[in-house]
Amino acid sequence: MDATFLLTALVLVPLVVLWIVALVHILFRRHDLSFGRKAIWSGVVIVVPYIGLLIYAALRPPRSPTPTGGEDQTAAGTTIRQLSRLVTAHDDGSITDEEFAQRKYAVFGLTDPTN
Repeated sequence: MDATFLLTALVLVPLVVLWIVALVHILFRRHDLSFGRKAIWSGVVIVVPYIGLLIYAALRPPRSPTPTGGEDQTAAGTTIRQLSRLVTAHDDGSITDEEFAQRKYAVFGLTDPTN
């Protein structure tokens, strides 16, 4: 199991349970509050977490597009680089149309359907 998922579950589940308990307590168990005050407190309990999320989203530092901040090291990044080199070689005439088609399929691990 992913550590991030586990940490998120251990933090978010209790917070959601507390949020629901607070709403139930305000709406059903508090008999000393009028309907208007219950509505106001319910609104506060519902809205405040979203305000916190908006503040966090606005103030957090931007993430780099890749984990290292450098070139994309994923399989998709490798495929894109290979295709880019292939297109460059095809455009400058180093390889023919047939070779380009065969190598293009090879990049994706496929066989040319014309063969």
